[in-house]
Amino acid sequence: MSEAVEAVNFAFELGWKLRGLETALAPRGVCGPEAGDPKPPPPPGWQRFTLVHCPVDGYPGFDDPRYEGLRASPPQGCAVADFGGCLGLRCERPGGRLLDAVAELCAEVRTRYGLLMTGLGIDKLWEWSDDGTDGWGAEIVGQLLLMAAERGPRLGYSDGDLVSFLRTATTG
Repeated sequence: MSEAVEAVNFAFELGWKLRGLETALAPRGVCGPEAGDPKPPPPPGWQRFTLVHCPVDGYPGFDDPRYEGLRASPPQGCAVADFGGCLGLRCERPGGRLLDAVAELCAEVRTRYGLLMTGLGIDKLWEWSDDGTDGWGAEIVGQLLLMAAERGPRLGYSDGDLVSFLRTATTG
């Protein structure tokens, strides 16, 4: 492995560990898991994730009237949170894999509240972790797919076009 690749891997690992340390040390004013103690992993067949609505054309603000129903009655297993002016959901939901749980919740939010959720709260899309279908890498893939689901139709691509693109690009 080249020194440049090793340096990038070291930087990623260091950043990941610092992110965890920052989360663990963040004062929250309460005791227990919410005070930064790591939560135990969700039970088998369940996924824990954050789903955010930050549309490409601007952040509507947490108090936007479109969010009234979602704030008043969030989906089961989710709590509403303000992510810097974006409405988000912190969720623990059933799903064999992360993307399964995210897709089901996105469909529920779209049907019940008329919102296309646009991300998983990932800011640094260039980061990567080869940690399986339920880890950080899966969250990054989910973020990219949700962004494509919002942005593709704005350019004139249908859902079918996006699926066809993925199939063609990956299978030839």
